[in-house]
Amino acid sequence: MKSVILCEGGTDLALIQYFMEDVNNWSYKDTHIEMKKEIKSQRNFSKNSHSLSIAETGGCSKLCPCFEKFIMRNKRSSISDEIIDKFVIISDRDEIGTVDEFLDKIRNIFSEYSVQVINEIVEGQWIRCNMQNSAEENVSFEILLLLIPFETTGALETFLLDAIAENDEYDKNIIDKGKAFVNDADPEARYLNKRRYKTKAEFDVYFSIRTAVDQFGERQNILKSVRWEEYELIQNSFRLLKDLS
Repeated sequence: MKSVILCEGGTDLALIQYFMEDVNNWSYKDTHIEMKKEIKSQRNFSKNSHSLSIAETGGCSKLCPCFEKFIMRNKRSSISDEIIDKFVIISDRDEIGTVDEFLDKIRNIFSEYSVQVINEIVEGQWIRCNMQNSAEENVSFEILLLLIPFETTGALETFLLDAIAENDEYDKNIIDKGKAFVNDADPEARYLNKRRYKTKAEFDVYFSIRTAVDQFGERQNILKSVRWEEYELIQNSFRLLKDLS
């Protein structure tokens, strides 16, 4: 089975990667679904006979256009090995506009490519779909829309900082000072004009201090040490990602 997770940015990609590795036992693998034209960057994983690519689209506005290109690929696929079986789109609820607008974009894509939806198009559950490929053969796939509320501890970044702060009082002090700085640094909201931007800024401020020298290696160690399985208690819908294998 081939699966693709689409997310907005590089931080999202990295954190989802560690969640999938730690909670769902996926292993990084160099081979992957080729999709350089559709996305900004990707990381690729395997588990038993299954493959997974986590793809950064480069922004919320590019999620649906990117997804459409994958639907087009499924439409043009002539052999079963080329079919992507499961899609997951993960986005900040604050970024998409309204949920209804986002779901309408998905419906329009399905209409454009004559995709038959077996069950209702809603967020937070698998949507089963059928379409005919270029050889007029039936192609089945599923899509999962995870529109995450980030207002409290729902953001992956916030969860991570809270986990670090809980384990180390010294780091908690750095995190608290970083949050206070971010809260006061842009009083006119010229740059941090969305709650999501502030969340990311708090994350980046901490890591710019904590991993100022060995950014890649040290950040990896920190991310691997987090009990990612506890995130499922906050975002129950993430349990559905187990269905990718």
